[in-house]
Amino acid sequence: MPAPHNVVELLQDLVAIPSVNPQGNPGTDRVGEQAMAEYVAEFLRTLGTEVTIDPVEPGRPNVIASFAPKQPDAPRLAFAPHLDTVSVAGMTIAPFDPVIRDGKLWGRGSSDTKGPMAAALWAVREWAQSPARAQSHIHWIFLALMGEEAGNDGAHALAKKGFSSDLTLVLEPTELGVVTAHKGALWLEILTSGTACHGSTPDQGRNAIYAMRRVLEIIEDKLIPDLARQSHPKLGPTTLNAGVISGGSKINIVPDHCRLEVDCRFVPGIDVEKLRGKIETDLQAVVPDVVVRLQRHSPPLYTNESLPWVRRLGEQSRGFTTAPWFSDASVLSGPQCPAVCVGPGSIAQAHTKDEFILLRNLEDGAEFFSRWMQTAEKSTE
Repeated sequence: MPAPHNVVELLQDLVAIPSVNPQGNPGTDRVGEQAMAEYVAEFLRTLGTEVTIDPVEPGRPNVIASFAPKQPDAPRLAFAPHLDTVSVAGMTIAPFDPVIRDGKLWGRGSSDTKGPMAAALWAVREWAQSPARAQSHIHWIFLALMGEEAGNDGAHALAKKGFSSDLTLVLEPTELGVVTAHKGALWLEILTSGTACHGSTPDQGRNAIYAMRRVLEIIEDKLIPDLARQSHPKLGPTTLNAGVISGGSKINIVPDHCRLEVDCRFVPGIDVEKLRGKIETDLQAVVPDVVVRLQRHSPPLYTNESLPWVRRLGEQSRGFTTAPWFSDASVLSGPQCPAVCVGPGSIAQAHTKDEFILLRNLEDGAEFFSRWMQTAEKSTE
């Protein structure tokens, strides 16, 4: 594949490489991040830096590139996009054909988050090929993480290895606003059971779907109002949504099982284990044999906007903001690794059946990341 000549061509290369997260229904058999990781790693290697492809799961690695200056105590600043995309099932455009039309580049990942990744890679390329690199006082790091769309597995793997930075920019389509806070996610599987029998004699069995109806009533009438009272001044209330339900096996059999998946988005300051326990206790008070299982937990993000590097970034951006979604930033963020989300493009296009990014937004993103690198370097002079 010939080297791209500009950020648009770079994004076309990225979109053309399938990197669909394999969990759930990916809509294609071309899943996993290996090919995308290899492309990003090679792009970074051509800039003359150390690059590691770090396997997390078979065929699903992280990419870690380090541009270390001579001084060992230099500030560490990182870019951290994710390599994977959501499913392509139901898309109305060719997901891996990066067509340019009407001032937009179309394809899966063009907005979330290959567009922001291309913008940052191009900014790093311009910096790496300029005189500024030899004079750098910043330890620049480029991370490309697997598994963000289901489990944040790449970010968890990196955090467990003790990664730290003075600031990590987790790349998401934020219209170049800096997201310093977002809700956490608690995904639960709820199971009710019954006794199967012939559908012509339902009185001889116990219907698991009817039991789940009582669960849904508790969720709607008690849990949702109670959780809404646990609110955050910037993020609003804690929410709960019943997203998937299934039960039974055949119309003429009383169902002995029913399954529900719920998505709870909670605000900073809530103890997630106490939250899970409350949900379980309230449901078991009405349906004693209901089973509540944890599917996924992603913590909330709350990064102090007055931290020096965060403040500098905010001054270069379109201001600080919040988001209702979760990201790798919440997994990486901590006292030794403050993290925020930022990038070109709109979250309104993420996960859509006809995903695109405006070319002018992509190019603005590359210019924004270039300015950020220049500003960061000047602040150390």
